[in-house]
Amino acid sequence: MKSKQFLLSFLMLLCITTVQYSQTSASTAGIAVQGIARDDNNTARANASISLTFEIYYKVASTEVQISTETQNLETDAFGIFSHVIDPTFQNNPNFANYQAYLRITEGPTTISDEKLKHVPYAIAANNGVPSGSIMPFIGTEAPAGWVLCNGQSLTSITGAANLITILGSNNAPNLQGMFLRGTGTSPVNNEDGPALKGTQQDEFESHTHGDNFSIADGGQHDHDIEFDDKKFDNDDNDNPGYGYVGPGTDETIQTENSGIHSHTINGGVLATGGSETRPVNYGVNYIIKL
Repeated sequence: MKSKQFLLSFLMLLCITTVQYSQTSASTAGIAVQGIARDDNNTARANASISLTFEIYYKVASTEVQISTETQNLETDAFGIFSHVIDPTFQNNPNFANYQAYLRITEGPTTISDEKLKHVPYAIAANNGVPSGSIMPFIGTEAPAGWVLCNGQSLTSITGAANLITILGSNNAPNLQGMFLRGTGTSPVNNEDGPALKGTQQDEFESHTHGDNFSIADGGQHDHDIEFDDKKFDNDDNDNPGYGYVGPGTDETIQTENSGIHSHTINGGVLATGGSETRPVNYGVNYIIKL
């Protein structure tokens, strides 16, 4: 009975404050818990040793998923006050950002408190950026804490990656090496479709034609005149086959055979130029994704 009264008294005076976790000062930041231990006579248990277990978890349906747990032997001061900072580690920041977390405090088999953790909206998520699954360019070669490189790596052994794995529907990070990002859905500008969500599109060059700036004009129907100019030609010379001048004749003009309107075919084509892909001016980065 004495233990139970102590616990009830403790529950009434327990003060829990959520503090943003910082990976640069892990020894002083985390979830600060402070309370006064009293006995069944409501007397502060000054300079006493107490052993408390701090368990942080969230719920999926009715199933509890543990985030962290630790048992600490604490000393009260002259007023019965004790303090402790729970360090859930920065890898669990996505769990705080994406789920409603609870803190359960027990002493042995008895539960002292089991309450929702309250914090400023998005404060924990803001500690390391943005919601799980967010992708951003990054000029480093190693992803910062709470992020992983989008290089197709396995996520199964990475602490805090469970929510990202659920979002991706895959145990691997997307592989965005050498890729551009494009919005999914249909463009309101040209009605062209982007890739499906988490899908890819092959490279493509829009179908088009090139105008020409060359042609061959028809020669047109025409004749060529030959004037004999009062000269006579004969091809009966056996010693010199062909026509030759043999003496005076009559003035006469004859015409060559008409070839008619015609055109000529051009063979060949436009010379190929360019590289192996079509791309804009670009700058190399690594893509990283939030756990």
